[in-house]
Amino acid sequence: MTWRNMNSIMSIVLIMGAIGYALNLNHSASQAIFFASSGVGPTYFPNVLAGLVVILSIVTLVKNLRDTSDGNTAKITTPNAGYILATFALVVAFLLSWQFLGFFYVNVFILLTALMTLYRIEFGFKNSLTVALITAVATTGFLYVLFGQILALSF
Repeated sequence: MTWRNMNSIMSIVLIMGAIGYALNLNHSASQAIFFASSGVGPTYFPNVLAGLVVILSIVTLVKNLRDTSDGNTAKITTPNAGYILATFALVVAFLLSWQFLGFFYVNVFILLTALMTLYRIEFGFKNSLTVALITAVATTGFLYVLFGQILALSF
């Protein structure tokens, strides 16, 4: 993939994301409270920012499509594409598992353990798994105490 193609794809993704954000923001339940007021409301500045993202992404897209120089035709190499895809898959699995099965803290523990083991694998599997387990237990315990006990939030 070239830089030109990547810029075009990212511009389109940003445009779609900003439009989706603005639509979701303007049709939310909290917006119904403020419909009667006129002027600057709670959605004014987020809408301005979403509009700026759309405008700047369109400018980038047009500039990118009109540019014929050789600077944008260089190939993009991603040596850690496997890590990126594995992280993305683990996060999607985490979100789906949390959504359908519940057990937030168990899912956090499993996600942290898997990611830290994956990223430290060059130190050996046993070493990376040991460090990941210790760190995941400490982090998950901290999250449980902070959110579950002190703030009394349930996930």
